[in-house]
Amino acid sequence: MDAVDLATVESETPASTPEVRSAYVDQIAVGYLLYGVGAVTAFLAAALSLSDAEAALHSSMLAIGLLGAGFAGDRIDAQLGLRRANVLAYGMLAAASICLLTAPAYVVTLAGAAMVGIGVGLLLAHLNRALTRGGGALARVRMSRAALVAMFGSMSVPVVLALGDSSGLGWQLAFVAAGGLIAAGLWATRWRRNVAVAVVARAGTPTRGYWLAWWLLVLVVSVEFGIVFWASTLVARQVEVSLAEATLVATSFYVGMALTRLVLSVPAIGGRDPIALMRLGLVAALAGSLLAWSADDVGVAAVGIFLAGVGVGSQYPLVVSVALALVPSLQDKGSARLILASGVAILVAPFVLGVAADAAGVSAAWLLIPALSAAALALSVPVSRARGG
Repeated sequence: MDAVDLATVESETPASTPEVRSAYVDQIAVGYLLYGVGAVTAFLAAALSLSDAEAALHSSMLAIGLLGAGFAGDRIDAQLGLRRANVLAYGMLAAASICLLTAPAYVVTLAGAAMVGIGVGLLLAHLNRALTRGGGALARVRMSRAALVAMFGSMSVPVVLALGDSSGLGWQLAFVAAGGLIAAGLWATRWRRNVAVAVVARAGTPTRGYWLAWWLLVLVVSVEFGIVFWASTLVARQVEVSLAEATLVATSFYVGMALTRLVLSVPAIGGRDPIALMRLGLVAALAGSLLAWSADDVGVAAVGIFLAGVGVGSQYPLVVSVALALVPSLQDKGSARLILASGVAILVAPFVLGVAADAAGVSAAWLLIPALSAAALALSVPVSRARGG
């Protein structure tokens, strides 16, 4: 069997149970470290006496790292094979954790944030490819379960930080705990097949339908991270409560996301038409973000943020599965380029919202979020046509 035939067979054969387990372990590490950088940024600022602008560069470096993984991930896979590329990703995450844990200098923590972006980008490309292989309802259910696992990883970060604070160990405990996740991920790489270079590097160009789905991913990730970065600020200024109270209200967003991903992990629901589920979620995100914008008390704001989380929770796993189904023989390149889409959204969306907030106020800038939701709804029409739906 030649390389082209083998690539086709691989793209059509669902991942084995051990491979799926390995992907879920990767997803926990990704969720924890991706959100961990943002969670410790304030502590890094205090430790290194950074300005707000200097501290914010950590999230920018994280996004730039994701962009790097999106551009070069498939080429790294072609050179090393998937298993060794996974080991490389975990090695970078280990080095990044040391940089952030020790925080000896500003340039070192920036490098650590960038390495987190590259490492999680490589892992995301690998796990997306493994979980969506074979396509269909099984791929969507597996992606939804992975997204749910990622939520548990990301939501554990503030718990570990609180434990570090109460125990006297400090915020550095977050990256000590990351070491355990990295060790588990390295152990789980034994379940990965080290796919031959000729298979991974198969040439080709993604279809127009894939690129439409790529832009759809940019929009929905922009909505997600726009809310993540700005929900607490909106609530604090709209309802006139303290930032601590507003941050507590904003956690309802994560609760909503987790609830949706739990529901989608059930085959009877997650196996339904992905475009219909996606549109339903976008309508919920649009309605929830508008409700939060119009809220004049904490309860209404919490309901709006929760509803937005319910809507956003379905978007990433569904759009990724739809996009990769449109390039069944180019899974490696397609998966790597989707990480590029996430990097673009994370780099640009919070920054644009910030610029708009400075120019017109947070309340007016927040309207960009329902606008992005509406744009994603519109883009779902040509994506559906590209699927033949």
